[in-house]
Amino acid sequence: MAYKKLAVSDTKAASFETQAAAEIAAIWRAVRARLRVELGDALYSQEIARLRVRMSDAGMIIIVAPSTFNRDWIEDHAGARIRAIWAELDSVRRDLLVLADGEVEPQVDVVREPVPQPKSAGKPAETAAKREDVIEPRFSFDSFRVGPANEVAAAAARSIVSAARPPFNPVFFYGDYGVGKTHLMHAVASAVAQAPKPRKALYLTAEEFLSGFVTAMRARDTITFKETVRGVDYLLIDDVHFIAGKPKTEDEFLHTIAALIAENKQVVLASHRPPAELAIADDRLRSLLTGGLACPLSKPDLDLRRQILDCKIAQAKCHYPVLNVSEPVRDFLAARITTGPRELEGVLNNVICRTALLGLPVTMEAVSTALRDLSLSAEKRLTVDEIQKAVATHFGVTTTDICSKRRTQSVVRPRHVAMYLAKTLTTRSLPDIGRRFGGRDHSTVIHAVNKITAMIEAGDPIGQDVDCLTRELRD
Repeated sequence: MAYKKLAVSDTKAASFETQAAAEIAAIWRAVRARLRVELGDALYSQEIARLRVRMSDAGMIIIVAPSTFNRDWIEDHAGARIRAIWAELDSVRRDLLVLADGEVEPQVDVVREPVPQPKSAGKPAETAAKREDVIEPRFSFDSFRVGPANEVAAAAARSIVSAARPPFNPVFFYGDYGVGKTHLMHAVASAVAQAPKPRKALYLTAEEFLSGFVTAMRARDTITFKETVRGVDYLLIDDVHFIAGKPKTEDEFLHTIAALIAENKQVVLASHRPPAELAIADDRLRSLLTGGLACPLSKPDLDLRRQILDCKIAQAKCHYPVLNVSEPVRDFLAARITTGPRELEGVLNNVICRTALLGLPVTMEAVSTALRDLSLSAEKRLTVDEIQKAVATHFGVTTTDICSKRRTQSVVRPRHVAMYLAKTLTTRSLPDIGRRFGGRDHSTVIHAVNKITAMIEAGDPIGQDVDCLTRELRD
């Protein structure tokens, strides 16, 4: 009889595990379907389709990438979005970790402190804005290369780590996407945690702050949320423009920053524009942000790009010791990729995948082929900022108008055109484009693209504006 009871228990456990696995698989299918729409078929097939999902013994969701390069790309470009969609679809609060194939998953202490749960909620709050930051080891001060494009921001970042009291508060990093803002913020968090007298640092994206606050309001337990984001020595929030224009979140954000500053705790923020140009509705918040230290980061010059490339190659050699990139090839890549560190790293990853991973030498011919396959050999790489500026000039408005919440026809039409061009002329994802237009949702971008497409197909004069702007931007 005892044997039969054990067998029944084992059967129930197996059934439960099978049910859990089926639930995880169903959620993952839904997540991938959303990402396919947002990222487009080409990017989805290249980066997302190869991912696998499983659940660890500790109940953590593990996304398995085929290589360390794919893992890093996912974390940099889609990690926050995957976690946000998963939290929305999953009724159970679970941590989500991205690992490369063959990597051993860490112990359950990936989160430094237990995440406090809402006391009045029947459903646990999502972890996004309540977790301690998992520090990205690739992003340290040692791996951050300094030049004229970022020397002010780098000096400010180091100063706030070494100071006993905040010398500037808040510190605000701003610049185009991919120029090193996130790297610096992780470097600050890492240095703070590893100091002789460690202090507590919390890094969040604005999307995580927003989703955590909304979840707390729905659970009617904002106290726990406030205790988490205010109970740190360093609060670092990325993509602050995503919060702009959301009154309740702006209000909570204002009080959070003000409370930390009053207690001599350091606040570090980052956005693609300086605080004075953000579409913030609350004048108090705008005043608080502009009263700190604003540090610009711009696209690196040739010398800095070469330094960055050398550093990335050194990091890659840790995984692929046979990798050998000659000086002429390094000079060629640094001269050809003129955008930013992130694009430079992406091109290097693709070059490695087409050469070192296949046991082939990194020759000039191989690099030229890789660039041609990536459409980088001669075509100009456009940024969303460049598109916004061109559209603003063409229609006689400002970039601030385009990213604002104004709904007058004189602003809405240029905004829709700029979103349409950003989608058709860049490789940016829909959520990424939406964030650059005042923190809008990806569905807003889809609506704008569909509207301009329909107008062009109907022979509307807007088509001439689009053609003119396209030629101007590509010249």
